[in-house]
Amino acid sequence: MKVAIQGLGEVPKTVEIVLRDEKPSRTYIIGSEYQFKYVASKWGYTKSNEEVVKEAAKKTGTEVIFCKCDVFDPRSVYECIKRALQHVDIKKDEIIINYTGGSAVVRLLLGTIGIMLSRFARVRILYAIEYQDVKVGSDQTEALKEVIPTDLQLLLDFLEKGPKSEFKIPRKKK
Repeated sequence: MKVAIQGLGEVPKTVEIVLRDEKPSRTYIIGSEYQFKYVASKWGYTKSNEEVVKEAAKKTGTEVIFCKCDVFDPRSVYECIKRALQHVDIKKDEIIINYTGGSAVVRLLLGTIGIMLSRFARVRILYAIEYQDVKVGSDQTEALKEVIPTDLQLLLDFLEKGPKSEFKIPRKKK
């Protein structure tokens, strides 16, 4: 099964793009009550974000699950993502993480968890946005894995290339 986990900001376009282009079987939308009920009228929307997402999901046959949380509280966002992942078969499902929309906390945690999962599961981390003449829809999984270290020593080595760091983790001799 193809499962998408997505953040929702004030404009639902990023979620619509992933639904349209990826056609997941199920999508989890992480946001606040305010974001679900908000109408992005200055962007041409006349319905709430929740209604827009439901209509887009209906067109692609996607089951949509709204995960409400305090989008400024890392623990609350983490709990939403965790609940979504409990319904994903890590060994079988294709997981799409759309980290384009939502609060900074939502985007940060989605991207980070996406990178961590990509080490052992079928994960794609997407950035998807369209407005005016700008259209970006890209799989950033490999690029993010390259630039975001998951090894503490790698991070410290990187920091040492700038001003000298007083921190050093002893390396095991080979």
